Amino acid sequence: MPSIASYGYQFKKACLLAGLVDLDGKAKYTPRSLRHFFASTALANGVPIHEVSRWLGHRSVKTTVDIYGHLLPGAWERCREVLQRSMRPLPLDVTSLPSEAASSSAGN
Repeated sequence: MPSIASYGYQFKKACLLAGLVDLDGKAKYTPRSLRHFFASTALANGVPIHEVSRWLGHRSVKTTVDIYGHLLPGAWERCREVLQRSMRPLPLDVTSLPSEAASSSAGN
């Protein structure tokens, strides 16, 4: 079974062969950069942070939040909007109620 060191060496070698290098000729990516790419892409596309945390193998979601929490600034805004919508008064228009509620309120 490959070790972390041998995996890193093979990954670096593959990057060099593929031409994925910085201006100084060193490998542009590392296995860790792929891990970060995965996590940040998943979070940016709405995958819940607790799921990403589990897939990354973090012992606690706090670790994931500490590392990637800055990628979720829109989450607070989405949460605020959801809460505001849920606390809005119901419209007075009875036709907007579900059919069961409308029929039970009509019978009262």
